[in-house]
Order: sequence, then structure tokens, then C-alpha cells
Amino acid sequence: MATSSTLSRGRRVRALVIVAGATAALGVIVWRLLAPPATPPAYADARPDEADDGYSSVTHSVFIDAAPERVWEWSNDPDLRLEDLVRFENFPAVVGTVPITGEWRPGEREGDRRRVEFADGNSLAEEVLVDSPERFRYMIWGFTSPQRFAVQHGIAEFRYAGEGRGTRLTWEYTFLPTAEFLRPAVEWFLESTMSPMMRATLAAIRDGAEA
Repeated sequence: MATSSTLSRGRRVRALVIVAGATAALGVIVWRLLAPPATPPAYADARPDEADDGYSSVTHSVFIDAAPERVWEWSNDPDLRLEDLVRFENFPAVVGTVPITGEWRPGEREGDRRRVEFADGNSLAEEVLVDSPERFRYMIWGFTSPQRFAVQHGIAEFRYAGEGRGTRLTWEYTFLPTAEFLRPAVEWFLESTMSPMMRATLAAIRDGAEA
């Protein structure tokens, strides 16, 4: 006849097995949620609508000792690859872009769309909203990385303005949180990840345009 201690040990073993199984199942679910897709999305659907408000934003600028025309020409050179210009410190690097729609001719890219690919296998969609000598505005969305849980979409804009004999190049990034309680996380990402990338990229544009 089984003693109470034997039954107790049996229940503990069963409980441990159940916990281990649940933990393993949870691990698989989390891994599937965080892992990049086996095949990149086609990004064929219409881009998201811009919201009237609710965005979190960060802005950086740099003075460049060159005329706005020169800065625009250098930063929009068709031979300048995005992966050679954008510089992340604590985020997977951009490794390439794949055109989806449009010819991507500088100054004529409004409505053009491409997939931006990262070193960890994730990607996002980018579509140009405005392409003029004064402004380059675009939207990003469709994140396959964990950022998709916190960010609906982002809108960014470069502004080229004359300043004395040079140019003030300003870059603004805005993200729309998926929920208000996630806004602090979105703002932290803007400051900790996007801001260093933006400053480094603006410095690279300055150095290139001034060379």
C-alpha cells in the first residue's frame, strides 16, 4: 500500500513534468513569435494611413559646409547603398534593400516602395511619401522583428535648408505605438537605438558631402 509520502512524491513529479512541458511549450511559442519569417513578406497591401496625432518622435540635425544642392545630390546618389549609409550601434545592421514598386529615381520616388532587410533575417517595408529638393519623407511598417508588437508604423523626414553658406540637414523620426501603455517603450527605443543611428548617419552624410 502506498504511503502518503510516496503519493506526495508522485504528485510532485507529475507537477514538475507538467511545469516542464508548459515551459517548453511556452518557449516554442516565444521562439516562433520572435524568430524572423522563413520567407520575407511581399508587402503588397496598401500602406497604413497616417494618424492625425499620437506619434512619439525624435529629431536630430547637423550643419554641413556645402550647398543644399550638393548635400541632396550626395545623399541621394543612386549608387549610395542604404547599408553603406545607415549605421546602427545596438541593432542588427541593414544588409540590403529589394525594390517592390517604382524605379527609385532620385527626385521621382514618391509612391515607390522597397523592402529593407536586416542582418538577423528580419525586414520592414518602406514607401516614399514626398521626394523633393527640400524634403524626403517616407513611411516604414510591416516590421517582422519584435518591434511589431509596440510600433504600428513610423514616419521619417529629411529636411534640407540653407544656413549661411551651408546646409542644415534635419532628420525626424516618429513612431505610432500600438497601445498607449507601450509609449514609454517606444520612446526608449527612439532614444536608445534610433538616436545614435540618426546621429551617426547624419555625420556620415556631412563627411561625404563636404569631401
